[in-house]
Amino acid sequence: MKLDHAIYCGDNLNWMKKMPDEFVDLCYIDPPFFSNKKYEVIFNDGEEIRSFEDRWKGGIEHYVDWMRDRVFEIHRLLRETGSLYLHCDWHASHYLKVMTDQIFGSNNFRNEIIWHYQRWPAKQKNFQRMHDVILFYSKTHKLNTFNILLESLSKGTLKRWRGKKSKVEYNGDIRLVTQMTNENSPGRPADDVWDIPLLNSQAKERMGYPTQKPEILLLKIIQVSSNKGDLVFDPFCGCGTTLVVAQNLKRKWLGIDVSPTACRLMKRRLSKVTRETIEIVGVRYDLEELKTFKPFEFQNWVIGSLGGTVSERKVKDMGIDGYTFMERNPIQVKQSEHVGRVEVDKFETALRRAKRDKGIIVGFSFTRDAHEEVARVKRANHLDIELMTVQEVRKQLKSSN
Repeated sequence: MKLDHAIYCGDNLNWMKKMPDEFVDLCYIDPPFFSNKKYEVIFNDGEEIRSFEDRWKGGIEHYVDWMRDRVFEIHRLLRETGSLYLHCDWHASHYLKVMTDQIFGSNNFRNEIIWHYQRWPAKQKNFQRMHDVILFYSKTHKLNTFNILLESLSKGTLKRWRGKKSKVEYNGDIRLVTQMTNENSPGRPADDVWDIPLLNSQAKERMGYPTQKPEILLLKIIQVSSNKGDLVFDPFCGCGTTLVVAQNLKRKWLGIDVSPTACRLMKRRLSKVTRETIEIVGVRYDLEELKTFKPFEFQNWVIGSLGGTVSERKVKDMGIDGYTFMERNPIQVKQSEHVGRVEVDKFETALRRAKRDKGIIVGFSFTRDAHEEVARVKRANHLDIELMTVQEVRKQLKSSN
């Protein structure tokens, strides 16, 4: 299997079990937090929803067990000199530290990093929660790369510094010193509290992903704990920030995410920073499997496979299950064979209500009457309804990967 510059789609535990021992230099994970927030199911893909349900069956103990299986595999994949950064928050950081200590050994715990940020304050009967926790481990006592980060001096001041044994590289607001003398050091070494702003709504790097982390956070981690040519691994890679930063820093990278929509999003994002062909390797369901999906899973799989967004209405969706991503054209999903004229008529009404002139109906097959009604509606009412089979959706998904 391809072990660098590839995206794997599906359950990261299943994929990691297929990977060989000790080939990863640095692993960063930002797993779904144990926070009961609905946005954790980001794109409503069937696979992602199943994964979400699995994490919540038995409360915090079940969540930690779910994480333990994955951290165990990460430990196996890391080289003897590899490092892990585990991103979490106050809901579960203490539980996850105890669990990770058991796998990596408490003596291989290096730092509890505090990512401090600001956001709009709210009145509440406790101190404002303004930080996340990042647990930093080495696989063994043979901690590999640890490039010193020096902060708090201006670029102009650093230029005037003349240390003969040090090399300074500039990346945004961070100064990386790959070697440092004890005297005349240009700034102070970074500590374990990182003041990095949250992404604002207008940030150029924002991808519309609610839990997206700022690139400068990953820049700091990847600079410190890897060198050019090292392999950076993220098995919860979401919209791909870790992979993009790794690519920009000339590292190898490998990512996994459960959401097909997220995988396609990060592929588009990575295509802007590399000329290489980005491969998405993932599970494609056959038609018989798709027929056994729960209705909401099937609906979300179809819409996600088309790169669309699911309708926010969970009940009484008024004949519209989702929308195409760019044009926002309505999509209706039918988990049945022989979708007929009646369904087309109802969708026509839904399009008029939504004031749209184009839309898609997806089903396993369509009757002759359905095709005739689509032609009549286009001729008489100037509504463009596309009838798309599930087979065609699977084909489109394969080509987009």
